[in-house]
Amino acid sequence: MELINFLIEHFYFSAPLVIILILFFISNSKKGGTKISCQSLISLSNQDQALIVDLRSSEAFNSGHITASINIPVNDVSRRSNEIINSTKSVVLVCEMGSSSTNAGETLKKEGLKDIFILKGGINEWKMNNLPLV
Repeated sequence: MELINFLIEHFYFSAPLVIILILFFISNSKKGGTKISCQSLISLSNQDQALIVDLRSSEAFNSGHITASINIPVNDVSRRSNEIINSTKSVVLVCEMGSSSTNAGETLKKEGLKDIFILKGGINEWKMNNLPLV
């Protein structure tokens, strides 16, 4: 209650702070690409409109990955970006939990790619939804 009273009484300090926090969260939510759900990925994949790029290590990829995905470990994205950029499909980045994809997405944006999606929650979210891996 005291915090609320303080914020109201010192509106000229709290308003800019709130605005800065909102802008920070908005900018981070779009960093690297648009976050999509597992269902959205399935829809894109079923329509053959997605190039699914699995950013995990080769070992993790070989132990189970989303059907039709290709493996480009996150550390190789810069070096192998031509494999992604030349695609006419939307690019969907998949990592373990959804966090590494944002950095890879930023790298691809710098290379000129615009249509980038990130699987929200990564492969862990995919598994939690009991979706198949091959």
